[in-house]
Amino acid sequence: MSQDTKIIKRTQFTPQESDIKNIIPTQGKSKEEMRIFLFEFFGMALFAYGIICSQGSDEFLALFFFASVCLAGPFSGAHVNPAVTMAMLLSRRINFGQAVLYWLAQFTGALCGACCCYLILNEVDSPQVKSTEYSWILSDFSGEAFGTFTFILFILIQTDSETTLTPGGQPMTTYVLVALALYFSRGFTFHSGGCLNPGMAVSLQLFQSFQTGDRQRMEFLWVFVGGPLGGGFGASVFFELFYKKQIKRL
Repeated sequence: MSQDTKIIKRTQFTPQESDIKNIIPTQGKSKEEMRIFLFEFFGMALFAYGIICSQGSDEFLALFFFASVCLAGPFSGAHVNPAVTMAMLLSRRINFGQAVLYWLAQFTGALCGACCCYLILNEVDSPQVKSTEYSWILSDFSGEAFGTFTFILFILIQTDSETTLTPGGQPMTTYVLVALALYFSRGFTFHSGGCLNPGMAVSLQLFQSFQTGDRQRMEFLWVFVGGPLGGGFGASVFFELFYKKQIKRL
């Protein structure tokens, strides 16, 4: 087994291996990369479509995320979020080349999901700052950062064999817990709408701005990119430098 294959396996939402992975050949770096790209792409596209169909419902959004994780989890680890991929990179669970592959799949998958929403539902919606007041923008940014921090910190805890809350548990248990983590983390983002996903924000806003011709809606796109990336960075630093060390002392 190659070192790259071992690294990719550690990025999954569960420290255990899954027999489902044997459905697709895993020998060879190119096959491994293709598998990651395809399932991250489809997972992100499904989640993008689900976001539009959920119409703002936290419960339905979490269920669509759960479906995306179940689809991609056994094959790519189901990051389904560029901020999660960044956290995995900072935690040295993947290398930079693998991170770029994840990001390409995530952004193109989200664009594909947005296109399907437009063609099938004739509707596309994206996160948007509703006021240019400084306090409003700060609230949106803080909510995205705090929500993503909580969400990604739980993922890092649950996917590390030394800190997982369900040692010896089945993959499905982790998928359910991660979906619940997203549901509760969105509670920090009632002000911004709870995107917590820079890839989804960029893709949906790009598609909607070109579809409607409204370029101004992208003026504050940085809020929905910088907030989640900042939260993800903070979560990875906190996990590696504090949380994991404290667990080892118990």
